[in-house]
Amino acid sequence: MTPQKPFATWLAEEMSLRGYDLNRYGERARFARDAGLHDSIVSRLLRGNAEPDIRSCLPIARVLGCKTTRVLAAAGLIPEDEDDAMPAPRPLTQRDHLVGLVGNDIAAQEAVIVLLRALGKWAS
Repeated sequence: MTPQKPFATWLAEEMSLRGYDLNRYGERARFARDAGLHDSIVSRLLRGNAEPDIRSCLPIARVLGCKTTRVLAAAGLIPEDEDDAMPAPRPLTQRDHLVGLVGNDIAAQEAVIVLLRALGKWAS
């Protein structure tokens, strides 16, 4: 296993890859705004004066467009090998959505399907 780079370095590289030019005025603040974090938090993270906590990893991951586990691993909050340990969930089918809406009641499911077909929203 290779030594982990500091979170500040990792974050700066990831931000740069996603179009945040840290050499341009206001880019750090734009990232903070996009993530819903206070600018001072992002500033401290990028200077290496702070490490992210679990609550700040989710908005950072959302803005970077990556899994939260990737940010958690970069921050040293979970082992790197856990980064991709969990497989992505399978996509939900129409039936899954239907069960979520009306439960396992077959009559209710059929009634919803009839309604959705009438509206042209159910693909068979």
